[in-house]
Amino acid sequence: MKRFQIVLVVLPLLYWAGCEDDENEGNPVIPGRTIYIVGSDAGGACYWVNGSRVELPGGDWATDIVVVDGDVYTSGTCGETACYWINQTRYELPGDWGEGEAIAVDGDDVYVAGWLDNGSCYWKNGQKTNLTTNGESQAFAIGIRNNGDVFVGGYYLNNHHYVIPCYWKNGNNRSNLPVPTHGDGEVYDITFDEAGNMRYYAGYTMKPDPLTGYAPKAARWRHTVRTDLPDGTSDISLYGTGSYGITIDGEDIYVAGYTDWIGDYYDDNTGGTFPRYWKNNTPHDLEGGPNTIFGTGQANDIRVADGIVVVVGIATGGPNNDDSGESACYWLNGDLNYLEDVRGEWSEAKGVFID
Repeated sequence: MKRFQIVLVVLPLLYWAGCEDDENEGNPVIPGRTIYIVGSDAGGACYWVNGSRVELPGGDWATDIVVVDGDVYTSGTCGETACYWINQTRYELPGDWGEGEAIAVDGDDVYVAGWLDNGSCYWKNGQKTNLTTNGESQAFAIGIRNNGDVFVGGYYLNNHHYVIPCYWKNGNNRSNLPVPTHGDGEVYDITFDEAGNMRYYAGYTMKPDPLTGYAPKAARWRHTVRTDLPDGTSDISLYGTGSYGITIDGEDIYVAGYTDWIGDYYDDNTGGTFPRYWKNNTPHDLEGGPNTIFGTGQANDIRVADGIVVVVGIATGGPNNDDSGESACYWLNGDLNYLEDVRGEWSEAKGVFID
């Protein structure tokens, strides 16, 4: 099976010149910047600051991160309850069987998007606003416009049993996002171009395919206009693609995700997911770990600062893993780095913020 590797123009790796912590010496970061990466490992919910792990007390996993005036805000789940942290102080959110998926901060207000056992919702300073209450639905993304409008992205199941990607504005004012004919979709992230008064969503759609059945396709939406992100190959072994994170840098749109390959019947280590990002409509495949039956990794989120592209996710292998495990990692301009201080045989990076 052939795969087409996109050649990256890699800038020289940069290192934190002012770091006094021996654990971080030689850990690639951006001079004058701090990279915060949120995720989970065998020890529970956590985040990493320039590679050093910080515990999030009482958390099972953490999903999103933002830093405002030096305070670190993270969302996640504690047992059966959605929650968020301000630095290391945990706040549980009302509702049964909840999960917090995304967090945003606007002035003194903290917003968390997520879902419960009976539908999707968001919380503002701990007060819950239901988005759906009578059907399958999940909210994965939240953003606050500079005019105070609250946008939440996710999906819901309609009466015809299609999964519909959508967004909610200021509560239960829901709008559908387009999908292929007879297709489904989900939204996983949102970003704004305030200068151009534009909203962008990232996710994927699915539609019937004569070769692979119901094939996933990475997509982004500009307001309500869908752009299918290119596969970058005509190889029929490609099952599909997906995307989880989106950001804007100037006029460039970056989306993080993966390719999903059908394995060769005679070779277990040819299928699975492989990390990738798209800059505008150009795919850039990322170096993963060792080839396994699960692939080599997956990209979950992306940010750009000072011309440097930072992608976070998972890669097979890692410092405390054999080749079959998966470890939290990040890529700087395409160069793979496993995160320091990972515990146990599994870890994952879900979100990134650059201060």
